[in-house]
Amino acid sequence: MSTGWNFARRPFRDERPVLMTIGVTALLALLFFAANVQLNLRFSRQVEGTRREIAELEKRRDAASRASQVARQAVEGYRLSTLADEAAGLQTIVRERRFSWLGLLARLERTLPPDVRLSRLLPRFDSSESVSVDLAVIGRNAESVVHTIAALSKDEAFRDVKLQSEASPEKGVPEGYTFAIRLRYAPMELR
Repeated sequence: MSTGWNFARRPFRDERPVLMTIGVTALLALLFFAANVQLNLRFSRQVEGTRREIAELEKRRDAASRASQVARQAVEGYRLSTLADEAAGLQTIVRERRFSWLGLLARLERTLPPDVRLSRLLPRFDSSESVSVDLAVIGRNAESVVHTIAALSKDEAFRDVKLQSEASPEKGVPEGYTFAIRLRYAPMELR
């Protein structure tokens, strides 16, 4: 049986409830679709904000990682330089302990001329194998300075002999001719 659009025919079919149901269902579907679109837009905006926050946090994490790496390298460099300074200090202490005062004094006793006497002796230890020594010497006359420098220069244990200062009795020094010498002392056992 074919149904046509002739509503005057009998039996009358009342299709209004079906159409009403279809209309309400379509209207609800349209409302749900609009709500879904609205939720999707709101979610997209929230996700976009979250994506920006994530990107910002990743940038901050990368910057913090780089800064911590630089700080770690600086600390390691500081530790290494501190250890190097401590090692140099320990080596200086070892050189001071190995230094033979008796050897230096015996060498000076053999080397210095008989007309001079030693009034001050100050060794300084540095990173080289030799020791820098400051001597304050008192001589009987002006020739004592020349004889002392010549004698020290001839000895192979003393190098770089330099006259630092000189004072005579005329300049107010009652003891005699005083002079200061700086030299490098490298005994045979340290070479």
